[in-house]
Order: sequence, then structure tokens, then C-alpha cells
Amino acid sequence: MVDKARFGERHTCHACGCKFYDMHRDPPTCPRCGADVSRPPLPADDTVLDVDDDDDVAVADVEAEDVVETDEAPREEEEEIED
Repeated sequence: MVDKARFGERHTCHACGCKFYDMHRDPPTCPRCGADVSRPPLPADDTVLDVDDDDDVAVADVEAEDVVETDEAPREEEEEIED
């Protein structure tokens, strides 16, 4: 059996997804892309969602007459294209 302790800790690169052992290097860097994996990545600015509590609508607030079943929904007639 292989002594995994000599390989160091196992990491997954945040940039490329490569799984590797750090071989006791400080800081641990990805062998594929060279990214430092000692700290988790910061979330991107576009992942933060602004939510207004005023716009929330509970499911109980929707009345039964407001719900339209898909079988009962009127179909739009397709326009015929004339050549």
C-alpha cells in the first residue's frame, strides 16, 4: 500500500478542476495551470443577486382563478406565409 502522507494534502484546483497532491509545497500550486490553491477563490461580482423583499409574492397569494391550466390555455393561430 502506498504511503499517501509523503504526498502531502490532496487539493482540487479552483481554476481548472485538476485534483492533485501538494507534495508538501507552500503555497500549494496546481501542476496543470499554476494557480495558488491555498485560499478559496473570491466570488465574482456578478454572482451576487439583489433581492427586493417588496417584490416577493407568496404562493398562497395567488388565487385559483388566476391559474391557467396548460390544456385550457387558448392557442394562437399560426400565420400562413404566402409566397
